[in-house]
Amino acid sequence: MRAEQALGAAVTALEAARITLIKRLEEIDTDAMRKRGVRLAGAVRSDLERRVRPPRRRRVSPWGVAGVAGLVVLGAAAVGVGYVAYDRERREAARRRLGDVQSLARERYAELTGGRTRAEFDLEQRVRQAIADGGMAPEGLDVVVEGRTVYLRGAVADPAAVDAAAERIHGVPGVVAVVNLTTSGSREQASQRS
Repeated sequence: MRAEQALGAAVTALEAARITLIKRLEEIDTDAMRKRGVRLAGAVRSDLERRVRPPRRRRVSPWGVAGVAGLVVLGAAAVGVGYVAYDRERREAARRRLGDVQSLARERYAELTGGRTRAEFDLEQRVRQAIADGGMAPEGLDVVVEGRTVYLRGAVADPAAVDAAAERIHGVPGVVAVVNLTTSGSREQASQRS
């Protein structure tokens, strides 16, 4: 029963659509469409005739050819000069970029192989300068920079001098930590005797 009701509703909807389509087709003005088609066909025909008909040849002036050739030569010269100037700037920029890439590659290689980066080298130089600013570095003191950490190692006679050096190192820009691994000379001598 439901199927019959659905089928009846579908037939009713199709009949309504058919009636609407018939009304729409009756409203179409076929005469106006025919006139528009004739006008369009005439326009296409005249355009086609114009394109198929061979063009009339114009005489080419030798002065015109010479003028165009002169403009082409001047344009080529201007392009050549511009390219040389642009190319020089481009080469310099490429050289600078290559230098930056090489520098970064060296630093990365140093990091990967356990070597020292340029930043570590510069930081170590500043740390050694800070130690030297306080006077003579304690004898036996070994300074090692790893990353942004400074390690003080070795056997020194005066631990107070090492503490003073560590305080100066803390003031160096870029230093995050100072690790004091030094031993006093008297302890080392005692351990060697035993």
